[in-house]
Amino acid sequence: MSEGGKPGFGGDEPLEVFVYYDFASSLSYVAHRVLARIDEPLAAERVDLRWKAIDLTGVGNFQRGRLLDPARRESLLRVASALDVDFDPPARWLDSRLAGEVAVVLDERIDRGLDRAMEREWREAAFAAYYERRSEIEDLLRNFGRRVPFPLGAADDLASGRRLAEVTRSAVAAGVEGVPTLMLDVFPLCGIHDAETMLGMIRRYARRRRRLETESAVGVN
Repeated sequence: MSEGGKPGFGGDEPLEVFVYYDFASSLSYVAHRVLARIDEPLAAERVDLRWKAIDLTGVGNFQRGRLLDPARRESLLRVASALDVDFDPPARWLDSRLAGEVAVVLDERIDRGLDRAMEREWREAAFAAYYERRSEIEDLLRNFGRRVPFPLGAADDLASGRRLAEVTRSAVAAGVEGVPTLMLDVFPLCGIHDAETMLGMIRRYARRRRRLETESAVGVN
């Protein structure tokens, strides 16, 4: 991580691209599915997507438990269909604080050596619980918590979303106004496109970033 919390790289280290999301966001679920399709080509480019859970209620006019507007539902289904993602949006805005808090804890631990696979596994399981199986997130947490190499904490403490709120404030300060948002340096790219388009944008950004870094290093030397 570079100074100031911005994604960075050096030598052969992968370039990190932050992806801000909320488990309560249907479009974040769609982005999770679409971006998974480009994991291998991004790895070939030495790019790591660093998923950052936030709380949409700290970003804009989102209310937990609010009924999903029928027009909004139809719009979501059209976008998902165009991107070849099959899902049925929940009828109400979810309370995703527990799942998001766990994701924040796991993401923080990556910088202390935690295998990134643990965060990916939780993100996949939580999204599936919310959007596919409609299972209880507390049950998922109990099963998952037995396998992580450190105590995650009690469900009621995690559900308060204290760490999640801190990450959300930092995201808003960085210019995040919605989810999903990819942070390309200081430029927030909000929304999701097809896999080919997303790969092209991230690939061009990564190559330009590395070229500028190389030119800067040559100039200093």
